[in-house]
Amino acid sequence: MGIREDYQTLMEKQLNEWKAHTERFKAGAEQIEAHTKVQYEKHLETLRATQAAAWENFRKLKSANESAWAECKALMDKAGGEVKAAVERMTTNFKQ
Repeated sequence: MGIREDYQTLMEKQLNEWKAHTERFKAGAEQIEAHTKVQYEKHLETLRATQAAAWENFRKLKSANESAWAECKALMDKAGGEVKAAVERMTTNFKQ
């Protein structure tokens, strides 16, 4: 073989190795995306549940009599803090 053929063989081999690396990176990226989607949906589910609980506490707060109002307010404050924390986690973890 001549220099030209040797070079072409070497480059073809190198290009195929790089192609294999690229395919592995692509597969890794797809797994990361799937993992991220699962995490996103999990956080979103938690956020929705936290919001539902907060709304329930809000309904109780609105209908509470004078003696129960302070306790309902404390529960609402806690629920509001949990919703705020869940929103912040979503914002931090899944910046767009």
